[in-house]
Amino acid sequence: MRILVVDDEPMVQLLLSQTLEEAGHVVDIATNGADALELLRTHTYDLLFTDVHMPRLSGIDLVRAVRQSRPRMPIIVMDSYPDLFAESDVGAEAFALLAKPFDLCEVRRALQAVEKTIVAR
Repeated sequence: MRILVVDDEPMVQLLLSQTLEEAGHVVDIATNGADALELLRTHTYDLLFTDVHMPRLSGIDLVRAVRQSRPRMPIIVMDSYPDLFAESDVGAEAFALLAKPFDLCEVRRALQAVEKTIVAR
């Protein structure tokens, strides 16, 4: 799969990209929602990982924008306060919600669930 990771924290970017690449996926990184939208305009992705709290364009606004153009794209949301995202107007749009700090086992489980969903389509 080709995966877009959107997070403004370099350590999260590194951990996710290494984990996903070790699983055989191609990973691109964006540091905020605005840069992510630009990449989404020019590339095709199978999965989006996004933080919620970022400069320029929040993860919530990114999810809203992605849903308009790619309604079936799986989105995994990462947040220090996952209940706030879950209660937002786009909370139901996330395929999975990971609480930060997360365990990489959680990332792998969410990734496996997405892979099963994509195969089932």
